Amino acid sequence: MLTTKELIITLSASTLLLGILSGCSTNNVKYGDAKAVETVTADFGSTDLQTTAESLTQSLLESRYITKGQNQPKVRLRTVNNLTYEHIDTKAITDKIRIKLLKSGQVRFLADKSNLGDVKDERDFTEAATANRVNQPMEDAEYIITGNVRSIKKANDDIKDVYYNVSMELVNPQNGEILWADEKEIRKVTSKPSLGW
Repeated sequence: MLTTKELIITLSASTLLLGILSGCSTNNVKYGDAKAVETVTADFGSTDLQTTAESLTQSLLESRYITKGQNQPKVRLRTVNNLTYEHIDTKAITDKIRIKLLKSGQVRFLADKSNLGDVKDERDFTEAATANRVNQPMEDAEYIITGNVRSIKKANDDIKDVYYNVSMELVNPQNGEILWADEKEIRKVTSKPSLGW
């Protein structure tokens, strides 16, 4: 059985220890620069997403099919296929490109597969609200944009080398002609950490 003095010392030490441990587990959250270069790992990251979208958007805007048109062409952006060994949010790539192209004022976008259901629901709702209105057909896209992300990963005892290739194409959906294509290449090299890859 503990004496009162021993009990007080034990409780004080426990309280002090809990205070220290809870202080150690507090997260220090702070905002970082969203545009800063991110080099935490060799995986596809935020910097890769931003530079890829910037590069491919600029290239597309300089193509004659976008710059020489009398009207803003109607474009549908398809899913970019992830053909890599890792999870890459390709929807984030297409969203960023879509936003940049729309901000340029040089193209108009039509709904893609991911939001066509919402468009149909809205059309059905509008048609029901105005029953005597004639149902108008949806417009066809003048161009579709498709793409792929590929990677090659190599490693030895000292380094890991990861190469990414993001390629995109502007296609005429009526005849399948590829009108524009470009790519963004990224290479990341990391030194072997002390505890393996």
